[in-house]
Amino acid sequence: MKLIDFIDEETVLEDLKSTDKESVIREMVEVLCNLKKIDESDINDVMDALLRREKVGSTGIGKGVAVPHTKHKCVTKITGAFARSLRGVEFDALDGEPVYLFFLLISPHDSTDLHLSALEKISMAIRNPDFRNFIKEASGKVEIVEILKEVDEVKT
Repeated sequence: MKLIDFIDEETVLEDLKSTDKESVIREMVEVLCNLKKIDESDINDVMDALLRREKVGSTGIGKGVAVPHTKHKCVTKITGAFARSLRGVEFDALDGEPVYLFFLLISPHDSTDLHLSALEKISMAIRNPDFRNFIKEASGKVEIVEILKEVDEVKT
């Protein structure tokens, strides 16, 4: 599985406007809605599912990264978005630090293996400090997309 299989150029936000956990997630979900990747009527239910997941444990995993994710009936294939905050967001990260890089993942209910594969691909990328630094310092959306594509070329 590749990042670009579920995050495409249209779903990359180079500078989030949101400044708190819930609004970050909503801004990313609304991008998916605007691109017709999820239906507008499902936004609140998807938000509820994502926020319920956050209550189980923060998806702010540390080192400036968060991976909000859920399974939901509104998608038939894994759907995602990537966003960067230039200012950083308090996201209840495990290390207590602000989050700058966000991967949002929504998977169909019946796709456990693919969901885990997508999370593993994200995990592989974010464990690399060069990836985190390069994407954090990228000049804009085009460069962010190129970095995501480069990660997909790394053999696992």
